[in-house]
Amino acid sequence: MSLIKIEEIDYKGWKNAIEISNTDIYLIVVPEVGRILHFSFKNSENIFYENSELEGLLFKTDTFYNHKSEAPNIGGNRILPCSEDYFHDITGYRNIPDPYINASAYSINYLENGVVLKSPISNYLGIQIERKITINKNGSKVYIEQKITKIKTAKNNQLERIPLTLWSLSKIKTSNFSYIKNAKKSIFKNGFTISEWPDAKNYALENITLNNDLITLKSSNEFPQKIGVDAKNWVASYINNNLFVESFEFDESATYPDFGTSVTIFGNKLFSELEVLSPEKHLKIGECIKYNIRWNLIKKSCKEEAEEYLQQMP
Repeated sequence: MSLIKIEEIDYKGWKNAIEISNTDIYLIVVPEVGRILHFSFKNSENIFYENSELEGLLFKTDTFYNHKSEAPNIGGNRILPCSEDYFHDITGYRNIPDPYINASAYSINYLENGVVLKSPISNYLGIQIERKITINKNGSKVYIEQKITKIKTAKNNQLERIPLTLWSLSKIKTSNFSYIKNAKKSIFKNGFTISEWPDAKNYALENITLNNDLITLKSSNEFPQKIGVDAKNWVASYINNNLFVESFEFDESATYPDFGTSVTIFGNKLFSELEVLSPEKHLKIGECIKYNIRWNLIKKSCKEEAEEYLQQMP
């Protein structure tokens, strides 16, 4: 009997969800909305934020949520194909990403130790995203191999000029603490940058601390906040005795989005969104960007124990 189980389940109203488990963890993938919505130890709560108001809903591939200029805040982990700076060029709205990629139904292929998700082909950007999600027979590590491929020309020349990236976003429930290792020779003052928004105040400065090269961002009780860093190895979050560590590959010679940002943390009273970004490139038809990430979930009895563990990481 295999220690890895892959089962189709009904998850909160989504009929075709996939539960991937081993001796230690549960991972639930919902291809109907192109997301990983659950990650936890067995007999433990989900670390990801989920929006109960959108449970079981399906969204049209080529239209906005509820036929309005909105993007559904479903929760979990998702992937987007470019920096937020270009959303307005794609959809006409600063906060609305490509609706072919975000919240669309993805195709699913089964593996012995996981699944492969594949997005629709975007009629805006002419791209397709593929994510191979696998686990081991035991332990709490998750491996996500990601690829964005240029399939056809974009809808117009303006969209063709957009540099592409693989941008993975994980929404961690509040309240929590998020962490990043301050990069040596960071391009940002103090190792981080605080975003300026045209329509809101960024409250990150009130919740950020720097101690022994460990940047800590306390989750917001009410107001929105966002920081960007040029981290080289990982980003993490601690919630309810669970330390979630997301590791990634960094290319010193590559160009990263948003003036060199490899990690962004956005937060509000509902969640903290850990965002890791691949290098950005302009792709010709048939070319692709590959960018792999790894998750690990570690039991730590308190915040101080989690921070001591992170201080020892490179």
